[in-house]
Amino acid sequence: MKRIDWWLILPVLFLLSISLLILRSTTLNVFWVQMSFVSVGIVTWLIVSSIDYKIFMAFWAWGFILSIVLLILPIVFGNYVRGSYRWISLGPVLVQTSEIVKPILLIFVAMGLRKWYSWLVLLPLFMIWRQPDLGSMLVLLSGVFFMFVSRYSFKKVLPWVFGSLIIVGLTAQLFLHGYQKERLTSFFNPYSDPLNNGYHVIQSVIAVGSGGIWGRGLGRGTQSQLRFLPEHHTDFIFATTAEELGFAGSILILILYFVILWRIYILSKLATNQPDILFVQGVLSMLTFQIFVNIGMNIGLAPVTGITLPFLSYGGSSIVALMITFGILQSISSQIGNKQV
Repeated sequence: MKRIDWWLILPVLFLLSISLLILRSTTLNVFWVQMSFVSVGIVTWLIVSSIDYKIFMAFWAWGFILSIVLLILPIVFGNYVRGSYRWISLGPVLVQTSEIVKPILLIFVAMGLRKWYSWLVLLPLFMIWRQPDLGSMLVLLSGVFFMFVSRYSFKKVLPWVFGSLIIVGLTAQLFLHGYQKERLTSFFNPYSDPLNNGYHVIQSVIAVGSGGIWGRGLGRGTQSQLRFLPEHHTDFIFATTAEELGFAGSILILILYFVILWRIYILSKLATNQPDILFVQGVLSMLTFQIFVNIGMNIGLAPVTGITLPFLSYGGSSIVALMITFGILQSISSQIGNKQV
């Protein structure tokens, strides 16, 4: 118990508790499923955190091969859901393999960054994009990109960032799917198509604003309870929480995320081995991007991309993948000696 990094795990447990609280209030039929996901996630964290993280690092090459296999499985055996092949069935449970491969690929890049084969990470990124799963690809890309540029100074990194943005902007019309282009259009003007592509953003902003300071109360959020807000338990769970728990609940969630990100940043400073530092920095960048984009699209400041909110959104694959990641972080923290901060 003394070796547990409480700064890292307690905010996670609080966020999982809030998730269960909101789902119990708004979507009872998935509450018990989420409860089982959380239980599996905690057990997974206990197992992974008790193993020396260097063992996972040692099998980085095999991990890359495993990630490719996991991304092929939905194409061969997966279910076609909502226009994409992202899930495979394990009995009654659907597993999204693009979530599971995230910590595996971060390890791969951390271990092989200075080698030419680290660029092989572009292959699984392309496979995720082709599922299509733009949200998961962008989340993973944010972590991988930061790991690649972290060894350079800010002045050298800035041209990379601007260059990447220009390339993305120029190629968007060629490579984005039709619905993805429509989402970008609705982001700039959601009221141009209020009943279709702009509907999510409009209803989300209404939900956030209607919560006021203290919220409407559990079970009293009209946007979520009456199903005006689409995906109220996944992509737009922040809007659901803001409606029922208000500005106060939203600030609590932001504080919990800040503590998590701050602690991961401290671990990146305390770590001494280069692969450890890179892995921690990759996790930090990935989580920061995911949190800011999801909350941004909930309040109309970012386009809708299908990116979920860590530990808060409904979904077993995401929770298990995150708990694997945090189990590795816990193991790194234990090796460092859990220094006081």
